[in-house]
Amino acid sequence: MTHLRAIHQMLVNAGPGNSISQGARLLRDALQKWGYRSRLYAETVAPAQHWREVQHFRRYRPAAGELLIVHYTQASPLIDYVAGLETPILLVYHNITPPHFFVGVNPRLVQATQDGLTQLPALRQRTILALADSAFNEHDLRAAGYQRTAIVPVLIPETLQQQTPSPQVLAQLQSSVNLLSVGRIAPNKRFEDVIKVFFYYRQLEPRARLFLVGSGANTRPYLAWLREFAAWLGLGDSVTFTGHVSDAELAAYYRRADAFIYMSEHEGFGIPPVESMRFGVPVLAYAAAAIPETMGEAGVLVSEKDYPVLAEVLHLLHTDPELRGRVVARQYERVSDFSPQIVLTRWRKLLEQVLAELA
Repeated sequence: MTHLRAIHQMLVNAGPGNSISQGARLLRDALQKWGYRSRLYAETVAPAQHWREVQHFRRYRPAAGELLIVHYTQASPLIDYVAGLETPILLVYHNITPPHFFVGVNPRLVQATQDGLTQLPALRQRTILALADSAFNEHDLRAAGYQRTAIVPVLIPETLQQQTPSPQVLAQLQSSVNLLSVGRIAPNKRFEDVIKVFFYYRQLEPRARLFLVGSGANTRPYLAWLREFAAWLGLGDSVTFTGHVSDAELAAYYRRADAFIYMSEHEGFGIPPVESMRFGVPVLAYAAAAIPETMGEAGVLVSEKDYPVLAEVLHLLHTDPELRGRVVARQYERVSDFSPQIVLTRWRKLLEQVLAELA
């Protein structure tokens, strides 16, 4: 291969609020700083002004001396297109939620996730190195036949902490004890278990409110059931489903949160707990899938969902300043491992190894 001159990225969806595309922009900026031509290509591009720099993937024209970084999140014509190219590929796998979680909720998601797992091996022949952001995700790559793999954490920009929080949301949360959970309203997230913990916590702290932040646009039956469940428990007025929020609103929810609850049973990495740790919010999380890898020794990890006990833990985190301080201090130590500078250093070392082989 000739001297490498360009490293471009391919992803299915690009736009604001998408953590994978935000990380891809950060990586693109670093690649350009390191002396490579680098562009972003996607199948779907949001119309926002600052995302017009992303081009449709079919506009990519392969040339000698190029490498493609392909972010795999779902089945897509983009993957078939890339599989037909001669350009060497560095695959980044971001996890596919197992289809069974969506049975009875959204048949399109059942099919889409199944297609995502089926298509995953399609790039094996062109891939020189397959990356996962956790050992949990690396297992999927090995199962799909990728022989050479490595682990690099998700590249999470720190812009959310620098965002000016929404004054309206800050005012809304000012006079209560606020529990928070963030993520798509999807069955694998087990928001019903978050509500159960909250039910018992309200008996210890009647002023408490729960905010479930995330879109349920693709899982409306599950969202409707969660609303009914909260109402049945007598929590209708104290549980808020926010839907999709802006960065300013999300920053405000983190700023005012007294604790973060994460009961998910399938996560390839877990970005919301990292965001919570960056904001100094104590995290109570269920130790499933990749969450123990992400949290390390930080936060409070539990292996059983004993809801009254978890409520007691949250109460201690709120009422015992010394305990809360220790938990938050350890979280800050852990979250430093995911700083963009450290993750980009890992990226650069891996790229140097790969490029040495391609030279």
